[in-house]
Amino acid sequence: MTLVSSAYGRPLNPRFAPLASRQALDTLEPGARLALAATIAEGLGSAFVPGETLVGAAGLPTVLHRPTNMRFVAIPGGTFGMGLSETEIEEIAALYAPLGRADEARDFVRWSTQPPRRVRVLPFLCALAPVTDHLAHARLADMYPGEDEGYAPSDAPVPFAPRLAAELRGVLGFRLLSEAEWEWVAREGGARTWLRDPPQSISLALDPAREPSPRPNAFGIDLLEAGLEFVADAWHEGYAGAPADAIAWQPRAIPDNTRGCHGGFQDEIEAVRLHAGVREGRHGDDPAAVRFAIDLP
Repeated sequence: MTLVSSAYGRPLNPRFAPLASRQALDTLEPGARLALAATIAEGLGSAFVPGETLVGAAGLPTVLHRPTNMRFVAIPGGTFGMGLSETEIEEIAALYAPLGRADEARDFVRWSTQPPRRVRVLPFLCALAPVTDHLAHARLADMYPGEDEGYAPSDAPVPFAPRLAAELRGVLGFRLLSEAEWEWVAREGGARTWLRDPPQSISLALDPAREPSPRPNAFGIDLLEAGLEFVADAWHEGYAGAPADAIAWQPRAIPDNTRGCHGGFQDEIEAVRLHAGVREGRHGDDPAAVRFAIDLP
């Protein structure tokens, strides 16, 4: 069962050098990027075909996994500051100052995001969307013995219990994103800090459930489409001792860590999770969405 990336133990294939950084990819014309998609699909094997279009404002190549109809986007690598800087913490505190909750906001985000550090990310393939209800039922039919006969699984991404998420990973043979990879995508390679446009003030109006239409970022990915998402790393209360590479830190066979932002806020303080770097501990067997990643060949 694949739990972590194998890319950090081998050199990057020269054929994928344009994905070493977003700056390197920016030098490629659209036709060359589509050719790169064909090269990736060829390296992954007959189950994959290249995408015919580029995605996101960054114009990233994609491949399609035919057995599942899942699209994966090629995410360029690079380095970035993971965790919250003091500047970001003060930005968050300023948003809560009109509510008289600046100190509470600082405490809420600081404890789990320190110390900030530089992280090296190697290019990888990230699913454009989390696993859908329909795909889970098709691949894990024996896991749903109690469903009504008339139940029709939807084509929308849905949350899964941790053990079911682990079963999906094993059946499909993919891996979860590491926490660092997730934040790299959320920050668009370091270009932004909020999952959506930076708010002018924090309020319940920021609840993403009140704005359900997908809003993909520059990498073509909407990280609010299904709320919280599982990541491969075990939960740690902070980044002391975390690896300098974007590889899962003490991964768990059954995931116990998530990133993202859920809907249905009961208090303004929860809206701070719309920031790409904010973390919060898991709560038992609470479900989350399952988004997969694949190493470049």
